[in-house]
Amino acid sequence: MKKLFIVLTILGIILLSLVATSNTYIQAQSLTEVHSNPAPNKMLNVVSQAGNCPKNVGIWIISFSYRQEIYNVQSIVIADTLPIAGPAKVATKRFRFVEYQAPLRSPYTSCVGQANSSTDPNSLDASYKFRFQNRNVYFSIDLTKIPEGFGAGIQEEKILGLRPYAVVQFVD
Repeated sequence: MKKLFIVLTILGIILLSLVATSNTYIQAQSLTEVHSNPAPNKMLNVVSQAGNCPKNVGIWIISFSYRQEIYNVQSIVIADTLPIAGPAKVATKRFRFVEYQAPLRSPYTSCVGQANSSTDPNSLDASYKFRFQNRNVYFSIDLTKIPEGFGAGIQEEKILGLRPYAVVQFVD
């Protein structure tokens, strides 16, 4: 009888520890809020047309300029999609245009709207756009409105830390 008590006690402890660790695992899995640190250095306001949309979305833009015989500017662009969406993938790519797609997180799946970078029509800046529709967010970098003589192009596009990442180059 004493051996049965010891066996049941040990099984009870094992069972309790399994329940406790499974609850911790489930709680860790159910966390849906993602905070980016440091915060993006460019924020775009989302214009909602329907559904529940985030108030804004962020982009990190880090630029480096070089001046030798020519003037060369490279920008690293990373869209902060993880707080609102799952892992991104490259959907469309050309030399002067790239678009990424990511499935929206459950609070935002009904969102229909967009967020655009405000650029002067005569500026030589890239155009950044977030589009929300069909339970996805689409992030694009567009250089097609920049005149050909400025050597603007997307040098690299990939996914970095589940987020859209691109290297944009301007040569004059």
